Amino acid sequence: MTTDTQMLAGVPLFSRCTTAEIEAVTSRALVNEFETGQLIVSQGTPGTAFYLVLEGRVEVEKDGAHVGGLGPGEFFGEMALLDSAPRSATIRAAEPTRCMMLSSWDFRAALEQHPSVAVKLLEVLTQRLRAADARC
Repeated sequence: MTTDTQMLAGVPLFSRCTTAEIEAVTSRALVNEFETGQLIVSQGTPGTAFYLVLEGRVEVEKDGAHVGGLGPGEFFGEMALLDSAPRSATIRAAEPTRCMMLSSWDFRAALEQHPSVAVKLLEVLTQRLRAADARC
């Protein structure tokens, strides 16, 4: 298993997947490089891809205000794999950054090859929803 594949296996959404399932997903992903200050996604635009930070660091902005940062092993855009709702934040490279990018259409193609991934994702999403409901 490559380092990038291991990093994806560490993402909660994919943590229940087998090595074969993770490799099916990563085989469809692209690795993109971003320069310092480069825009990766914009708040309000349709979400079409999931990103996993492999190297570097990104800044998260909401309504123009800095709200945090993400580094290697952290991710954003996971809901874009399931719907194309508008992005809730703007993400910009804070330094030279490499990200694994998985488009929603490539993710769906991976699901056709390994439908068991969908069931595992539903389990994780259900747990997250229950946890969110418990906080309310």
